[in-house]
Amino acid sequence: MFIRTLKNITAIVLFFSWFSSVAAGAAQIPEGTPKARIAVLGGTFLNDIIFSSKLIKKEFTIETKLGTSPKIYYAEYEGIPFYYVHAHGEGKWLETWVALYDLGVEEAIGGATAGGINPKMGVYDYVIPDDFIDMNVDRALGFPPEIYRDPNAIPLPRFTPAMDTDIRNILLAETKKAFSSNSDFKKHKVHDGGVIVQARGGRFESVAEIKAFAQWGGDVVTMNVPSEIVYARQLGINYAAIIVISNPAEGVGKWDFSLMEELYPRINPLSLKIVLASLKPIAALQGKPRVSDGLINHPEMTSKKKEK
Repeated sequence: MFIRTLKNITAIVLFFSWFSSVAAGAAQIPEGTPKARIAVLGGTFLNDIIFSSKLIKKEFTIETKLGTSPKIYYAEYEGIPFYYVHAHGEGKWLETWVALYDLGVEEAIGGATAGGINPKMGVYDYVIPDDFIDMNVDRALGFPPEIYRDPNAIPLPRFTPAMDTDIRNILLAETKKAFSSNSDFKKHKVHDGGVIVQARGGRFESVAEIKAFAQWGGDVVTMNVPSEIVYARQLGINYAAIIVISNPAEGVGKWDFSLMEELYPRINPLSLKIVLASLKPIAALQGKPRVSDGLINHPEMTSKKKEK
């Protein structure tokens, strides 16, 4: 009798040990949460336009290991489901990306308006960037190990290339199509490639800072996108972005805030058109080998060292 009871206790202990280890590595997603593989990270290139589009079907938050996510909006376009996150996550930088990771997102589109450092990139031009310089000074550089499905992995991502080439090529093609069919943008340009500099945010840059960024090879300056590039790569999410030139960078040309009153109503509908047109070809990438597959972990940079 004692032996049988001991076996039963052992089985119960083993079960709860197994359950605890699974629960520790699994995201707690509320039942009924709609599923999507694609996320769109809104910024000033979209502003509020998606909320009047009738695309959004549901909104929710989830609890991540770093706290409550921002509102995540579930939307659909021509049968393609996607999540939308407003304003880059509205200050919840890490929680946003952990939530998308927990939800199983594999593809992401980001974007922003930016100051044009490169004088060849004028106001209303669209840039599909291919590299970045991260001057982030106030956001976490990465994620704690406990948020990963494999807590023993220590990501050490490379950024060559900096963004997913498949999504970038799709955004480039759809932006060119949108420009060719819109007479208001025929005098403006679509730039294939560009270096984004992320400044610290909360203020515009000084003329001296812009001169320094230009010497480093920066083409545009903005406040969020390079952090998103880094976070996406650290989590194995394929990411590329759309940048719209909203003003000359400080010292590059004269401008004032009245420019924005005209600019946003013109660029937001075009940006949404580009994003929506990109969803179907991005969805078709499922299962395809991707450029970032070998760029996340160095084989020696894990807590499980190879036995010699």
